[in-house]
Amino acid sequence: MFEFFEVTKKYRNQEALKQLRFAIEPGVTAVVGPNGAGKTTLFNILTGRISPTAGAVSFKKQPVENIRGSLGYLYEDPPFYPYLTAETQLGYFNALREYPVKAHEIYEGIERWGVPSKGKKIKEFSQGMRKRLGLANAFLGDPQVVILDEPFNGLDLEGQHLLEDTFDPYRSEDRFLIFSSHQLERITLLADRIVILDQGRLVYAGETKELAEQAAKVIFYLPKDIPMDLLCISLVIESGERGAWVTATVRKDKATHFYSISLSMILPHKAAGC
Repeated sequence: MFEFFEVTKKYRNQEALKQLRFAIEPGVTAVVGPNGAGKTTLFNILTGRISPTAGAVSFKKQPVENIRGSLGYLYEDPPFYPYLTAETQLGYFNALREYPVKAHEIYEGIERWGVPSKGKKIKEFSQGMRKRLGLANAFLGDPQVVILDEPFNGLDLEGQHLLEDTFDPYRSEDRFLIFSSHQLERITLLADRIVILDQGRLVYAGETKELAEQAAKVIFYLPKDIPMDLLCISLVIESGERGAWVTATVRKDKATHFYSISLSMILPHKAAGC
């Protein structure tokens, strides 16, 4: 797994990442957050393109830089040479790889992702075709780890479905697919786990279904002198204490009903106490 140990990244006086501490397990993980949350900086650290200012990142207890030979990466806007063809561009990238693949794998990747060939230059490609070429490069050689920065942006519907199908082989014990997206519905459907960043800080890291369950609940903070019978009604999933408050957790769709009941029980109780 990937492990982050108090990772901070500063650019001059600005902190892009602030003391991140979490782990990324095998499978499909989505990294989400508003613009400027630190997602691209996180990806650049994962790929070894930049180093943290403080803290460390490891992959299977080894420095993250060691995975470059088994890593595929997609930039949000892939940096291609406009006057090259798809075959020549992938051939060039392949020559830079620690473990180059055979030529026939390049052509198979181009065909699989539906990228134009036969001499058409990249400058003639649409945004969607450039994204397809970037995906063909990221998955070249069937890497153990794939990191995709906004992979669905610019893809047509057919390309989106093709990409979604590519996620399934990475739901295994020793493979990782990490992607970012602003499309929450797609994240919910595709991601086994989710990492949420906001202004460089970690908001949540865990299973997607667990986050969905949390979002489906409402926690009421109530004074400690409430009638204890209120916490025993069937609407309350769990109760507890937080500082000076008693908490009651209910399902989101039952929150209004619980609120009405709590008022009917608390107000007469308060009046009687006066």
